[in-house]
Amino acid sequence: MNPTTSMAAIDGRDALAFVIVRPGSADGSVSIEAAANGMSKAAAAHVLRHVAEQFEKDAAAEQPGRE
Repeated sequence: MNPTTSMAAIDGRDALAFVIVRPGSADGSVSIEAAANGMSKAAAAHVLRHVAEQFEKDAAAEQPGRE
């Protein structure tokens, strides 16, 4: 993957939490920026676990035989 520099404008005024994953400085690495300012970190972690589970289900559906 060849990451390119781009700009995204996101209106986060009503966001309770966010996670941004960018390409890292080393090959195959990532840089993560995250915060929870409108909810507890425990609640944000619960939401992120739910998202991770959904990503896993979606990935398994994209690759039949992998579950």
